[in-house]
Amino acid sequence: MEFEFTIKNYRCFSDENPARFTIRPGFTAFVGVNNSGKSSLLRLFYELRSVFSIAYNVLSSLLSMSQPAALLTKEHRVSFLSPVQDPDQIFTDTNNRDLTVVIKSWQSGSKGNPRLHPFELAITIRRADKHCTFQIITPEGPLLKGSETLSTSNGVLDVSEHLVGGQVTDTVFLKPIIDLLFDLIGSLYVGPFRNAVNIGSNENYYDIQVGQGFIRKWREIKTGPLKKQNEAAFQLTKDIQRIFEFEEFEINPSADDTTLQVIINGRSYKLPDLGAGLTQFILVLANAAIREPAYIFIDEPELNLHPSLQLDFLTTLGSYARKGVFFATHTIGLARASADRIYAVRMGKQGSEVKPLESTPRLAELLGELSFSGYRELGFRTVLLVEGVTEVKTLQLKKDHRVLLIPLGGAQLINETTEAELAELTRIPADFYALIDSEKASKEEPLEASREAFRKMCEKVGIRCHVLERRALENYFTDAAIKQEKGSKYRALGPYESLKEVDPAWAKSENWRIARRMSFTDTEKTDLSEFLQKL
Repeated sequence: MEFEFTIKNYRCFSDENPARFTIRPGFTAFVGVNNSGKSSLLRLFYELRSVFSIAYNVLSSLLSMSQPAALLTKEHRVSFLSPVQDPDQIFTDTNNRDLTVVIKSWQSGSKGNPRLHPFELAITIRRADKHCTFQIITPEGPLLKGSETLSTSNGVLDVSEHLVGGQVTDTVFLKPIIDLLFDLIGSLYVGPFRNAVNIGSNENYYDIQVGQGFIRKWREIKTGPLKKQNEAAFQLTKDIQRIFEFEEFEINPSADDTTLQVIINGRSYKLPDLGAGLTQFILVLANAAIREPAYIFIDEPELNLHPSLQLDFLTTLGSYARKGVFFATHTIGLARASADRIYAVRMGKQGSEVKPLESTPRLAELLGELSFSGYRELGFRTVLLVEGVTEVKTLQLKKDHRVLLIPLGGAQLINETTEAELAELTRIPADFYALIDSEKASKEEPLEASREAFRKMCEKVGIRCHVLERRALENYFTDAAIKQEKGSKYRALGPYESLKEVDPAWAKSENWRIARRMSFTDTEKTDLSEFLQKL
């Protein structure tokens, strides 16, 4: 489900130019230069966590028993999390007005109830006394203050006759927004400057637990009584071993619980002896595994990492988030290669501005944005063009760091008009390949004209293009992997079956999660496996 957030008078976002963005599963990127406001958008979910907690309790109370609507407008004192030492800092300095967060739910007229309507939860934090209030606003208007008791049933709030506009029959489905607030309360915020985290300290760095508390927690999840935690610790070490291409890798607490002992290829290291990049992997991924959040908010995931590791780190981190990852970055190439939604953040005359980044650069420009020059310095010379960001995250799990994957944006570039772009791309010294879906409904069906034209253009300019024999990448997923990730109600697709036609279906943005459940042997003797082995 999707929710729209509107932020007014929070730090660099004024009510004259509020920040608007959506919260939904998947990867979301905020891209901008230093001090543009992208980091502030992530910190909001940490600094206002107590406000979301109060809102959760208030809305839950409305559903759990008959309560007067006045409960919404009751004033609540806000307690801000450390390191917010001066609460005035979270308010914009461009005016003296109150901070507001409006969350719009798009739920409407579904599941046999045509009376369900979209609504907004408006949260106001007063600048003067740091108290917050809440209000539910429907298309017909806001709830009256001091209304009689409200009727509730199965997560639905009946607001009939309680609207400013008069006797309007209306209901709102509160449960999805209550679930969202619960997810935000339990989210993980990872701040910047992670190389400065001192493992010997006993203080947390935002949500990242460090010091002896973290070490004791790692000992517990690795060797404690809970099987699920033991397996999570094992999977984390295997993830890091795979990403860094170690032959052996193990993480253990030191005997005195003051640091971690890391075994790499048979040699022992203490955590302070390791590079900042590997230390970041261990601390951030371990905290994510311990917390098991629905959403992770991370500032500059590319910190301390070579370009060849950045996407792998981000994807691996996403595997520990039950729903999604929001990240702020300077690297637009990383955003384009991994994010399902990208917002550009820049400083304007009336504060920071947030706008969807819709434009896609030419392929050669995108290759530069992904720092391919840095890859070449390490001897990497292979570039693989794939359908989109979904395929980047999925196939990236099956290849080493010597192949750079570039999203084509689906039909946007897989057509008969891209010959000039493909030719420009091949002037760069690298070996170019392309892998696209066939989108065929049967083995006998001919390839669609635009895809056939793209294949021929690749051949003309020297790009080795492979069209999948089956309909799409998800048609190669095993039934076991799908059930392990999604549950027993889901099943594997037939070779030419469309994902849209099955019930229940998963989102294509979840393909990479299913791919994590598979091994190389699962696709043996298929054209996909044979093609990947040639790279």
